[in-house]
Amino acid sequence: MLRFTLFFVCLASAVPLSAAEPPDFNADVLPVFRKYCIGCHNAEDAEGSLVLEDHARTLKGGGEGIVLTAGRSAESRLWKVVSGQVEPQMPPKDSPQPTADELAVIKLWIDAGAKLPLKGSPGLVTPRIAPQSPVRESIVALAADPRGQWLAIARPAAVEIVSLPDLKPLQTLVGQTGIIADVTVSPDGQFLVVAAGEIGLAGEATLWKTADWTRGTVFAGHRDALYAAAVSPDGTTLATASYDKEIQTWDIATGKPLAALLGHNDAVFNLAFHPQHGRLLASASGDRTVKLWDVASGQRLDTFSQPSKEQNSVAFSPDGKVVAAGGADNRIRIWNISDSGQEGTNPLRYARFAHESPVLKVIFSPDGRLLVSSSQDLRIKVWETQTFTQVAMFERQPDWSPALAISPENQTLFVGRADGSLGKYALKPEWGGRPTELERLSSTPKFTGVATAALLEVAEMEPNDALDQAQSVTAPATVNGLLSGKPANDVDLYRITAKAGEAVLLETNASRSGSPADTKLEVLHADGTPVQRAVLQAVRDSWVNFRPIDSTSPDVRVEFWEEMDLNQFLYMNGEVVKLFRAPQGPDSGWNLYQNQGKRRGYFDTSATGHAKEQPVYIVEAFPPGSSIVENGLPVFPLYYLNDDDAERELGSDSRLTFTAPADGTYLIRVTDTRGFAGDSFQYALTIRPPQPDFTIKVETQNLKVPAGSGQRLTFALDRIDNFDGPVQIDVRNVPAGYTIATPILIEAGHLKATGVITAAADAQPVAKEVWEQVVVTGTADIKGEPVTKSFGHFGEITLEKPPTIRITLQPDNPQFTAENGGLRIVPGTTITALLKVERNGYDGDVRCDIDGLPHGLIVDNIGLSGILIRANESQRQIFLTARPWVPPTTSLIAAVANTQGNQASAAMTLEVK
Repeated sequence: MLRFTLFFVCLASAVPLSAAEPPDFNADVLPVFRKYCIGCHNAEDAEGSLVLEDHARTLKGGGEGIVLTAGRSAESRLWKVVSGQVEPQMPPKDSPQPTADELAVIKLWIDAGAKLPLKGSPGLVTPRIAPQSPVRESIVALAADPRGQWLAIARPAAVEIVSLPDLKPLQTLVGQTGIIADVTVSPDGQFLVVAAGEIGLAGEATLWKTADWTRGTVFAGHRDALYAAAVSPDGTTLATASYDKEIQTWDIATGKPLAALLGHNDAVFNLAFHPQHGRLLASASGDRTVKLWDVASGQRLDTFSQPSKEQNSVAFSPDGKVVAAGGADNRIRIWNISDSGQEGTNPLRYARFAHESPVLKVIFSPDGRLLVSSSQDLRIKVWETQTFTQVAMFERQPDWSPALAISPENQTLFVGRADGSLGKYALKPEWGGRPTELERLSSTPKFTGVATAALLEVAEMEPNDALDQAQSVTAPATVNGLLSGKPANDVDLYRITAKAGEAVLLETNASRSGSPADTKLEVLHADGTPVQRAVLQAVRDSWVNFRPIDSTSPDVRVEFWEEMDLNQFLYMNGEVVKLFRAPQGPDSGWNLYQNQGKRRGYFDTSATGHAKEQPVYIVEAFPPGSSIVENGLPVFPLYYLNDDDAERELGSDSRLTFTAPADGTYLIRVTDTRGFAGDSFQYALTIRPPQPDFTIKVETQNLKVPAGSGQRLTFALDRIDNFDGPVQIDVRNVPAGYTIATPILIEAGHLKATGVITAAADAQPVAKEVWEQVVVTGTADIKGEPVTKSFGHFGEITLEKPPTIRITLQPDNPQFTAENGGLRIVPGTTITALLKVERNGYDGDVRCDIDGLPHGLIVDNIGLSGILIRANESQRQIFLTARPWVPPTTSLIAAVANTQGNQASAAMTLEVK
């Protein structure tokens, strides 16, 4: 928000008064205070906690109480001090002293009742330069009559009232002091409020009665120009905001100030009342925050600190359930708002990259189905409010559009521009429904192939470097090839045929067999153009911060990470990765999906190193040719190409799954990614249908389980040929006295899961032969058919003596307790549970983990120490928070201590409903 500099002249003394007209605080008293008192008694210094910069704080007094008694100057400490009747005399005796006329002004004002100011800012003459040619002043704000009768068009010097829908002039409102910045109408349309002020001096809000357009109360009290005004839904309370960093609420009926809302560290640019009950007020500020206030007490309830730059506009949805804000970081953010508004109950719901330049204004349609935003990029966009997805964008505007208003029947958008022009656009009803979703692509191909026949082994036949020389291969087959370097930079091309939707798996074996070749695979059309796999639309921009990352690191630190979510795709200069776990403290980054300690790639993209400050993007994938709504961020075409296996299982060898977009002939190109070649650069290229499958490994073998306690079990899944579905693990034939709670679920796309084995307090040792009878099975759906496999046992389980600590996990609130005695949580909410430790000889700190939580459900509010039960304590309440998208499921969770033998609690069910 720009702050314009004005040149002005201040009158140094009070205006002579007539006996018939008592002094006005703003016009007569405040100039005297400015001349002699405010040097010490201002909001920054506030000597004696006394501030004399406005009427409200003058009446409030200072650290010794009130300083004046309305109607009785002789009893007022303020008058006694300035008139020299008591010590300390103010101003000090060695400072310039007020004249007799100036003292008379203060005395007369007190004796007349120390009334609220009725006039504008004092003693200021703003020179106006006559234009040399006709000009239109900028439109700074708009307000539409909720009854649909008129539209208020605010310009710096006047407010024009025009009729609806024909926009014929009805009235011009003039006389506001200073520059007009905002205009707002009461919910019943009975009055209009104009916010204005003189920069660096004072602000005022003027009430106009819409029945006859007569001027009503003037609300004055800020120390700088006003930027915003808002009226409560019942029409009884006015809120004003100023460059002076303060918000003031007023009783509209009496004109008296109610509360000063202090807490912003920069100018307050916009305000919005909760439209249903009016108990909450939202504010947007240059201090890069949006704040939520309790209107009655003036206390701050919550601060939304996610924005990285100043916030220009804020709006409540008509149902009061969300707040939207936009500002100089080009984003629109949406927060869910609780009934109380208390801190910690208003989570960030969406953060949308909205415009290529700062957002100027956001408003909801009266029916709440649309959000409209304007920006310095000269664009106006429309967003539906179920998922806050962009549904429309109007033509580029001739100038900035800081003013927006929507007609009460939700059909017309009015746009006020900085060049003084007024725009008018139709809003389509269908935009307010859930948008027609473009098909989003999964990174996992669909399988349509038949069972793999025996691989035919063939030899490469040179020359096969040119398109018309491509060697025809009938799959399934393995081609034994050589990048010979004859000619230099040898390129090998193979021709295959495929039907639309048919999946073909391509894989090279070179470095694994000792070849120096670093192969790269590409799929081309018959004319040599690359086959497009997907379109990646960036929906959020960011960059690598703190430090660069190499091609293996599963951890990356990026800007705006708080606005990203689990399972989103992150595009990093051609590489696509997936977000697995949010940063857990100031010294961690986003943890990415990984395999064997290295980050996994998606859409068969290969891992590379990335420099600090390199741009990265959250992206969504769509089929080639999709009609994507422009959002100002890049769109990346993605082709069928792989250098190093994205699953990190084949080293520098390549693997690529190609799905034919249409019936036809395609070319497979094999090269060395560095352009190297030679007589030893051999490779084997396998071309076959994928055969999705899985195997499971029991990683915890030969455990020692203490009597009356438990130990963690870990299962690792190997996904074969892009199989990406969930796998259910069951355990049978567990000996008496021991329990392994099942089923255990390895979620779709995940590679590990944990369980718990517990021994009863009276359990007996069991022979190795008995433990070998335990059966572990995994069941999954592959190509629409259930597949169950057996994966062995746990080795020999040894019974140990009771441990020095015993961990238990249990519900602590009936509201969160399921019928079976476990926990129950609703997606998008937080519940509590109780973690206990029974100490049998160990009194130190106990740190714990919670195993088995579904993806998207975390232990919240744990700080840097994690889940910690301090020395000599026996319990701790924990908080579990579920992301809104966590699907319905039932999981088995357990607490595991990270000390004293890593004891585990018994498993407990957790229902997500």
